[in-house]
Amino acid sequence: MRRAIVFATAEAAEEAFYDAMQRGDAQGMMALWADDDDVACVHPNGPRLVGIDAIRSAFEHIFARGGVGVRLRDVRVHQGAVIAVHNLIEQVAVAGPGGGSQLIDCTATNVYVKTANGWRIVLHHASPVSEGGAAAEGSAGSAVLH
Repeated sequence: MRRAIVFATAEAAEEAFYDAMQRGDAQGMMALWADDDDVACVHPNGPRLVGIDAIRSAFEHIFARGGVGVRLRDVRVHQGAVIAVHNLIEQVAVAGPGGGSQLIDCTATNVYVKTANGWRIVLHHASPVSEGGAAAEGSAGSAVLH
């Protein structure tokens, strides 16, 4: 049995979140989530998933193809004593036409809460954006990016 890591800061939890995403590590990803029935996740172009079982299933499906290439930029943090809200741009590498890859910008909001076991994620919500910042219609087709 894997021992749960205690994250001293929301930033450390977020670093581990994106590291698990890059590596396609479903077990590592799920160790980051709060033990709460109301945790929620919305992947780009995907439905709202509520509950740890639904979130686990989605990440296992996504990671079945391997890790997700993602870089972060423009991270904005609002932090209190027991809650942190991170808003950022994810640059997600997706397969492009002709076998290459292209970067799709997604705006993401990650919400962390401080628990007895350190900081844990309770919400990840990401949506594709157009160059002008508005939601992109069909920019990556209807595929869930991560």
